[in-house]
Amino acid sequence: MLEKSIMIVNAVLDPNEKEAFALYSERSGPLFKNVGAKPISKYKVAQNIVGDKKLQVVAIMEFPSKKAILDVFESEAYKELLPLRAKAFTELEVFIGKE
Repeated sequence: MLEKSIMIVNAVLDPNEKEAFALYSERSGPLFKNVGAKPISKYKVAQNIVGDKKLQVVAIMEFPSKKAILDVFESEAYKELLPLRAKAFTELEVFIGKE
């Protein structure tokens, strides 16, 4: 039986590249949905308490497995989005967690 996995995204959006972010979101969303991802929550960061990072957004999605997450990021369709992703974010970190 596969164990559900969680994808945690910490991001800073480039305020000058809103169109790139919109296109990246529009095109990456179906890739995640196709592997069974379910959005759990998305938060705007109001204040840093510990650390120097100035994150803007934290998003959490549930996947049926760790493999499903990796399948998206390793797919040719996702790799084609990397230039958009680079424009859309000034900082991006993606983590895999498990329940």
